Amino acid sequence: KNPGGETLKLLAGLIEDQSITLVGNDLLVEEYLKYAKAFKSETVFWIVSALLDRMKLVNVGEGHIRACKPHIKTPDRVDILHAAACLKAGAILITNDRHFNKIRAAGIIEVWGISKALDEIGG
Repeated sequence: KNPGGETLKLLAGLIEDQSITLVGNDLLVEEYLKYAKAFKSETVFWIVSALLDRMKLVNVGEGHIRACKPHIKTPDRVDILHAAACLKAGAILITNDRHFNKIRAAGIIEVWGISKALDEIGG
């Protein structure tokens, strides 16, 4: 298995498929920009720019945060805000991060791993 290859294939599919709406929040934008700077790669910068150009920003309220917080056991508030943005937008969170297993099991938001996203979306 080639996890890096799967991720790249998924990113290309998400960027190219105009029928898919990408959602995020200000903290996700900051996180993506941080990665773009850390990698110091024109290719990574292009991928991040393409994702951000297509991203619809969602501001979440305390109600969305409160609904997600008990189901995400991580010290990183960013993960809770990512889940809350998906809850507000009715979006699917795509991640292989295990922090989201409990919220997936509770049915608060739909969470797909990269392999499932590739199966469902293609790429």
